[in-house]
Amino acid sequence: MELINRLKSAVGIGAPTITIEGVAGPVRAGEVLRGTVAVRGGSYEVPVHSVALHFDEQHLTHTLPSAAVRPDRVRRRHVASAELALDGPMLRPGQRIAREFALPLPPALAPSAGPLAYALVAEMSIAGLDPRAEVPLVVVA
Repeated sequence: MELINRLKSAVGIGAPTITIEGVAGPVRAGEVLRGTVAVRGGSYEVPVHSVALHFDEQHLTHTLPSAAVRPDRVRRRHVASAELALDGPMLRPGQRIAREFALPLPPALAPSAGPLAYALVAEMSIAGLDPRAEVPLVVVA
């Protein structure tokens, strides 16, 4: 049964999802980001332990010459991170788990400019699935 679930999740059928809620920009260096991470079970049980939350410095690149196309985001490094514990050990179908967070940003964070960008990322490690959510944020001086 696990093999069938992995095959279904490989094409996006019934996999658990993760979302970041309540976070809006722009943000400032030294500020505390507050919001909620919500995990929702898919169509089958999966083992869960925690959500990794991190604020990433990214480099924007344009692979196509059109300004209408969103740039690619290449992660450079985590500038702030936290681990949010879940109820575990299993996420049941349709179950929703929400965790509030407060993530302090470093005071020496450079403002977003040119190819320098930032995003808040939430990830879960689930064998073969690895759900992920990303919210791009602008850092102002």
